[in-house]
Amino acid sequence: MRNCLILLIAIITQAAWILPAVAAAEEARNFYEVLDDVLGDFEYDLKNSNVSGIKNISVRNISLSENVPPSFKSHLELLITERILKDSRNHVIQCLPCRARKTSLNGDQVTISSPDTNPVEQARIAKMSGIEHFLDASFSYEPTGMVLSMFITDPETESVIWSRSYNSENSRASAFRRGVDFSQVDEARKKTEYSPTIQNRITIYYLYEPSLPTTTGCLALGYRMMERYDNRKKEVGFEFNYLADASSLINPSGASKSNIYAGLGFNLTMMFVHAWNLIGDEENYNQIRGSIITSIGGTYASGYLSGLIRGGYEFRLAKHFAVTLNLGYRPASKEFISTKSAGTIQGLEYGLGVNLLF
Repeated sequence: MRNCLILLIAIITQAAWILPAVAAAEEARNFYEVLDDVLGDFEYDLKNSNVSGIKNISVRNISLSENVPPSFKSHLELLITERILKDSRNHVIQCLPCRARKTSLNGDQVTISSPDTNPVEQARIAKMSGIEHFLDASFSYEPTGMVLSMFITDPETESVIWSRSYNSENSRASAFRRGVDFSQVDEARKKTEYSPTIQNRITIYYLYEPSLPTTTGCLALGYRMMERYDNRKKEVGFEFNYLADASSLINPSGASKSNIYAGLGFNLTMMFVHAWNLIGDEENYNQIRGSIITSIGGTYASGYLSGLIRGGYEFRLAKHFAVTLNLGYRPASKEFISTKSAGTIQGLEYGLGVNLLF
């Protein structure tokens, strides 16, 4: 019995030494496995069209950290080229003149130059070779992991059109091994991105419009479509109005031929609108909120075309209703009847609107 107990203690002690060693061996990863994870992130971006300027690209320069042998440069270039050809189905052009060095003798001095220091020469070579973009990469291998930084430039302007750094410590592939469900992560990321909020409204106005021979009281039907941004503090969009002379709606036969707002006649007002909502840090539907509105556009009717500048202040009640005070100005514009001028319309527009927001 004593011998069995001693043997059991020896087995447990030995296991205590062996198991951590086995776990450490399992945690240790090969250099090329980690590199494959980093390139896997680049491949993911290629598959999802997140890399700009990949068409007719050429791998120009690859720089390595000091602890990586120079022979690894060509191997890394082949791996990057393989991923581009596999996942983007674009051509990768090998640019040998880009890496050529030119030697010239200037007196007693020998000068060695390359296209790297001559953007004009590089742009000429790219145009001759059919290269639309250059890809440069930098690879760093440290005890904490490896980092692959890449950027794509335009040969003519030397402007960077895409750049990204891939770190083995936060790579997608290694996260998959740890059991991270990226379908949930991507869905959560999408929810944090900006999603436009479109607000539609129908408005009934009573507006006093400059007309011939004098100002005319008009009923108007308006439709406005606005997109909210800046945490609902601002809105931008368009508005369409149809105006009808209130008196001509009651007695159509009494409408003058020069009345451009005659009932059931043709006229259309189109406006570009911007609004500033005075709602503070958080909108409270239990309180009356204010909104400053500015718009610019014009009115088109048979024989009449006029500009319009309109401003207003809006009182928002609850969530779906608002009352608007409007003040506008119409610059001078001539009205024509049968190619003859009937007079010039100019003056202030003012009135009240009741809005239904939905």
